[in-house]
Amino acid sequence: MAAAPAPLSIRYAAESDLPSLGHLEIVAFPTSKYLSNTFPNADPQVLQNFKSVLLGGSLPDPEVHALVAVDPSTEQTVAYCRWTIPTAYGYGDAPRAEISCQAAARAAKALEYAPESTNKEIYDMFASLLKAKQKVHTREDDMILNMLCVLPEYQGRGIGKQFLKWGMEKADAKGARIYLESTPAGYPVYQKYGWEAVEECVINYVPFGGEGTQTFVFMMRNPRTPNPAP
Repeated sequence: MAAAPAPLSIRYAAESDLPSLGHLEIVAFPTSKYLSNTFPNADPQVLQNFKSVLLGGSLPDPEVHALVAVDPSTEQTVAYCRWTIPTAYGYGDAPRAEISCQAAARAAKALEYAPESTNKEIYDMFASLLKAKQKVHTREDDMILNMLCVLPEYQGRGIGKQFLKWGMEKADAKGARIYLESTPAGYPVYQKYGWEAVEECVINYVPFGGEGTQTFVFMMRNPRTPNPAP
């Protein structure tokens, strides 16, 4: 009988993780029409570097909690999640990532590192859409799950559940809601853990020079009150 895989190690992300995080954001969503339309025929290494540069600007933010899951048998970063948690909740005292001056400078001019094929219209449209929907559906005291991605070969091992539990416990302890944007594929998972759809949006990429459409589901989880002691 084969031995069970070693438990994954979960910790806060560091600057040294940025290349792995950029890689994860690409390979975890192989059928993403956003990626194929925004960065058509992009060199994977250039796109990964661009994603890494973007992420470097968010890690030092006291409201950003980026966690990675590492396989101890290979030391490979196999999953990560990124949360935005208001500092008023008192969770901002966790170890903050120290970012080098070089990484900060690159993040400040991130678009200079974008693939040459980048469709700027789609890039700007998508960013504006997510910002507008977040403004409609959230309050200042909401937590936000900005990203959760797992390497395909590690999916189904409960890593996502661990990440969700990390944030849900913090939200429930403070009576906070959690907002997120999901694809239809992720919808059943989030629904299982208490999220409800607040809006469904279909993006048509054709008017912006792209191809096809893509559906996103905006979801909110209300806090669960712990059961009172008997």
